[in-house]
Amino acid sequence: MNPHPQRAEFVESFDEQLLERPDGPELTVLTAIRTWLRPRCDGRRGQRDWREILHKTGLRPDGIEHFDLVMRSLATVSLRPLDLRCRCATGMAGDEALLLQTIALLQITRSQAAVRLLGEWLPQPAVSGVVKLLRWLAIDLLEAGLEIRVRDRDVTYMH
Repeated sequence: MNPHPQRAEFVESFDEQLLERPDGPELTVLTAIRTWLRPRCDGRRGQRDWREILHKTGLRPDGIEHFDLVMRSLATVSLRPLDLRCRCATGMAGDEALLLQTIALLQITRSQAAVRLLGEWLPQPAVSGVVKLLRWLAIDLLEAGLEIRVRDRDVTYMH
């Protein structure tokens, strides 16, 4: 029995259209996320270092450390393996989209929305700690000029 039934289906909470088109800042962070998990990719000419990717964007050393803390925390507290794709993939996986959306919400100080979003993925006791780490990272990314946009849902209303 799954004690968190909504977690198995949260990937569907993002419209497919939103998972397919990351923009510049999103793509930079997405590449760092994917490289953190899988530094080697034969499709993209061998191995890369996620630290180098973030350093080249202007992220300071403490921001790079915050990124690593976030990723290690997510890998530790998630009740399932992280849903991340290889860096040669074109679209976003559900966890990637959720993580970028959470960062975007924190960058515009919508903490409650970020907490709700992470609550769909992580066990409740872990959400507060991960939000604090993500808040530091969100600020670091803003200071480096990487503003992640909040994606509006593409909703069709029936009249």
